[in-house]
Amino acid sequence: MDPATILASGDTLDKIEAVCKRHFYTENDRHECSIFVLDHLRADNFKRLRAFQGKCKFSTYLYSLVNSLAIDFRRKRYGRRRIPAAVVRLGKWAEAVYRLVCWQKFSMDDAYDFLLVDDLFIGSYEQFRQAVEPIQKAPCRENPKFMSTDDQSGNPLRGMSATDSNPLEILLKKLNRQRRITAISIIRETTASLSEDDQLLVRLVYGSAHPVRAAAKVINLSASAARRRLKKLLMIYRENLLAAGIREP
Repeated sequence: MDPATILASGDTLDKIEAVCKRHFYTENDRHECSIFVLDHLRADNFKRLRAFQGKCKFSTYLYSLVNSLAIDFRRKRYGRRRIPAAVVRLGKWAEAVYRLVCWQKFSMDDAYDFLLVDDLFIGSYEQFRQAVEPIQKAPCRENPKFMSTDDQSGNPLRGMSATDSNPLEILLKKLNRQRRITAISIIRETTASLSEDDQLLVRLVYGSAHPVRAAAKVINLSASAARRRLKKLLMIYRENLLAAGIREP
């Protein structure tokens, strides 16, 4: 299809609008983001669109392009996010905590669970609470609750789920710490085993809070087909969790 026709289509414009809405809160920023993305997709005779080589679905390629350009616009307007030097000096585990709690708004407790899953911290929870004290002194404009280690509002599936309607998230909230760590590992492994489109669907709906209808457009499905697909995917997660002995208490 001709690149100019692709950019003029309602589906493409909806995709761009949805991505910019996810990245920005104000209507003005969203509007300027959309213009920025469109201008750069048109640049050099649609060079970015013409670079598509068929290694994945075009809808997936287009979404990746739009998301990258939205990030470029955010950096241009607000600058790059930087981890404070005091945190960097503490090591990779501290950088991970800062990203999780400051940028992604997990609780400190959730951050500890993810560190254990990723083998970035081998100490006890009490040792972790002591170790994060210097991190809490670092500036974090993105998250006013960054200073609190007792904030339980963090989402253990933020990387995959941002809504209370996700059955996997509801399950995780009911598990004790050790079983939750196991469940997080299984969920990550299951996600990695899905097809590219299925991973994108899961992350759009459960990771970026996109409506199912908007997510469906990205991967060229109808809303009803996307809902059916999500149900099947949740069954795969449930089956893998049950196989490991993880079930709702």
